[in-house]
Amino acid sequence: MDSSEADLDRIEAQRSMLVSHDQRKDFSHSGGVGTTSPTGDTEPVPKFRTNLKLSDLFALPGEDVEMTPEIFGGMSNGEKECLKKLRSNGTPMERVKSNTGDSILHIAAKWGHLELVKEIVFECPCLLFEQNSSRQTPLHVAAHGGHTKVVEAFVASVTSASASLSTEESERLNPHVLKDEDGNTALYYAIEGRYLEMATCLVNADKDAPFLGNNKGISSLYEAVDAGNKFEDLVKAILKTTDDNVDREVRKFNLDSKLQGNKHLAHVALKAKSIGVLDVILDEYPSFMDEQDEDGRTCLSYGASIGYYKGLCNILNRSTKGVYVCDQDGSFPIHSAAKKDHYDIIEEFIKRCPASKYLLNRLGQNILHVAAKNEASFTANILMLDKDTKHLGVGQDVDGNTPLHLAVMNWDFDSITCLATSRDILKLRNKRGLRARDIAELEVKPNYIFEERWTLALLLYAIHSSGFESVQSLTIPAEPLDPKNNRDYVNTLLLVAALVATMTFAAGFTIPGGYNSSAPNLGRATLATNPTLFIFLLLDILAMQSSVATIGTLIWAQLGDPALIRSSLHVALPLLLFALLCMPLAFLFGVITAIGHVKWLLVTISIISGVFFLGAIFVLGPHVMLQRPYVSPTYAGYFLVTFIKYKYFIGIFPRLIWLLFCGCF
Repeated sequence: MDSSEADLDRIEAQRSMLVSHDQRKDFSHSGGVGTTSPTGDTEPVPKFRTNLKLSDLFALPGEDVEMTPEIFGGMSNGEKECLKKLRSNGTPMERVKSNTGDSILHIAAKWGHLELVKEIVFECPCLLFEQNSSRQTPLHVAAHGGHTKVVEAFVASVTSASASLSTEESERLNPHVLKDEDGNTALYYAIEGRYLEMATCLVNADKDAPFLGNNKGISSLYEAVDAGNKFEDLVKAILKTTDDNVDREVRKFNLDSKLQGNKHLAHVALKAKSIGVLDVILDEYPSFMDEQDEDGRTCLSYGASIGYYKGLCNILNRSTKGVYVCDQDGSFPIHSAAKKDHYDIIEEFIKRCPASKYLLNRLGQNILHVAAKNEASFTANILMLDKDTKHLGVGQDVDGNTPLHLAVMNWDFDSITCLATSRDILKLRNKRGLRARDIAELEVKPNYIFEERWTLALLLYAIHSSGFESVQSLTIPAEPLDPKNNRDYVNTLLLVAALVATMTFAAGFTIPGGYNSSAPNLGRATLATNPTLFIFLLLDILAMQSSVATIGTLIWAQLGDPALIRSSLHVALPLLLFALLCMPLAFLFGVITAIGHVKWLLVTISIISGVFFLGAIFVLGPHVMLQRPYVSPTYAGYFLVTFIKYKYFIGIFPRLIWLLFCGCF
């Protein structure tokens, strides 16, 4: 078998999944995108030699000739003189190859040298089908580089060549369907690069190329849908059939038989968040709404999981029957929304299908169960505040667990305060006979893990507030960490305490306002009678003494006795917290003493300091409080609940500071 026959067999093999030649008409003849003809707006392409034979397109005589650096650089730079050198040296242009297998046409196409490409194609048409080491033709290379004019010239050249061949030969001759080593066609690269004009030209050149899949199962049509609204008209053109009178089921069958790889186009349109493309797909093939993807999710479930509200409403406007269709895992679309904390979508489901809020998955869990299990705290809070869905809190799944049970199991402290508001919920036991409180107290680890102790404290406070049971303390004693981590922790506290003691000691001798330099109060503070100076000194002394006491207490913790470590931390942490709070207050009153006469500056500094002081309390308070062996539920619980309510606002302050001083988040 000669080389031309082998190449023809290769092309024929890649077209084995395509439809007949009668269906390969220009899209402009069937309502498709007709803005770009196969030749486009390019300059006239040199005509092929008359009486062109198939062997002219594949005849590559002799052995490959290594491309010299001079020729490589010249072709990359678009220098036509390189062709003259090759001719004068008698070098066969068809066999000149770089170390990556690129021909001179590959290199010219890669850099978009249109005139050079035309001249090479005219002289060596066989290079149109030559592949490099990555099995890419020059058409692949030009499409990947985004050179639309070069691609249009290639398309025009192939069209001209096909016209000179017999019908059978021209039908088998089609570089548009050739794939590289990754299985990608030139059209795929055009769409991947978002080159709309180029993609339109290639689609018009071959109607079947968009349906070919690559090694990852992604077709050009799939990629066009994923490209979003920009490619809406192109998607419409690809999907448009030649006979609009054909039954929709037949058209859908024909599409499935042609389309290689992933066939879930509606899911892809939802992923791209493109209403226009979604309309095109569902208008042409409404049955796509009911199909499930490789993960067993319907369009509604997928749209709900990614939170695409507009796309989901678009599908619901067409039909609401999908609301009651479960996925392969037994979940309904409303459960997918609850899992990802998309309350706006849950609200839309309930608005259109009120009964959907009662749907249960295979585990017998309602939407509140799913939200609590997946830490969707916003959804859980809103559902418990809504009188129409609050009753879901007493629902029990196949294991007897309520949403509160699941929230405790996952240590979702953000949802605890809203889920534990009713005695009816607090008293329920699962099939193991455990209430939510029992699970929290049994599962909490002996060493300090913040989210576990935080969840337990909030749950116990909710129980105390409801009067359901008596609660003595919001915390339980914590065991010390392992010796190494415990030593590092104690050393860090010692360092902080030493810094506070040093700073406050120095501040005590740096009195705001200075000292008198004359009798009778020589060496005395000038502003000794100012009340703000008294407050400054008081707070400074308290901070220094508390930090010194902290240092003395933590010295005992260095002995390594677990009991001493635990006792020392219980004393040292509150003292250090007190010192850290007194120090900035002392600084504030020291500044007030110095600039109290400038009212606007005084007000500004006071507001800023007040905000930071509250922030410090909310940041340091829970850390210290949750390590105490006893915390009263009456007062400390209110502080913890307040922290939960406003912790998001507290987190805004660092961002605002960064914005003010750095100009960006």
